[in-house]
Amino acid sequence: MFLNKDGSYQKHQNINFNDGACYLSLDKGNRHILGVSYGNGRLNVYPLDDQGIPGKAVTTIDEGKREAHCVLLPPDGKNVYIPYVKGNLAILQYAYDGNTGKVTPLEPKDAKPPLGSGPRHMAYHPTLPMVYFSNEQGIGLSTYRREANGQLKVEQDISILPPGMSKIGLSASDLLITPDGKFLYAGLRGHRQDFSRISRYRVLEDGKAEFLGLTEADQVPWGLTLSPDGKFLLVSATTGASLAAYRISKDGNLKRVATLAWDARMSDLVTR
Repeated sequence: MFLNKDGSYQKHQNINFNDGACYLSLDKGNRHILGVSYGNGRLNVYPLDDQGIPGKAVTTIDEGKREAHCVLLPPDGKNVYIPYVKGNLAILQYAYDGNTGKVTPLEPKDAKPPLGSGPRHMAYHPTLPMVYFSNEQGIGLSTYRREANGQLKVEQDISILPPGMSKIGLSASDLLITPDGKFLYAGLRGHRQDFSRISRYRVLEDGKAEFLGLTEADQVPWGLTLSPDGKFLLVSATTGASLAAYRISKDGNLKRVATLAWDARMSDLVTR
């Protein structure tokens, strides 16, 4: 679809992506769109024409793993990283050619995330060579240093549950970093527990994360995004059927300022 200046849209064309993509992202030059499938774990890269319409996939990668959850290129656009959750635990690493859409495995290909972490979504620091992953099964956050050759090296693994609390029925969801690189926010979904929260982190000078605390959220916070000015965090709650807006304070704390009831099937969102 095309977006108009007033925020309205024009329906342009329906696109069926191969393998039922669960996550889509553009490369740095907006020349290609990349998609990964949760069902079969495949990566597909599609060229875009001058109208933004995808063509036939120029790259398809099948590593024999299911449950891929995200594909997001770093600011320089030179690599592709794909996290896999649950029993397919991995972060697969590739070099990326933005001119052709081709990907080449790095060696080693797997960044070897911490056992039981389940990396789901990711965020890049805007100025430091650091990459952050929300851990779906580990219920926390892992920090990686991105080396000059594109390899990811684990720097820290943070678990955020209160002492003695069970992980059963809980899972982490979306992750984002503020434009100034000072704070990280991730969703914590209470599927079978009444414990839905937003986890808050401060980014230290060396790029590592410091856990600040948990903010209450409506049931099962799924998608997170920031207002264009970076001052508000917006959170969709699927079971709670709501969109909540939180003001971000100078110390990274969150204060809910508005709530909108909407369809429970709404999970992800973007702002412009």
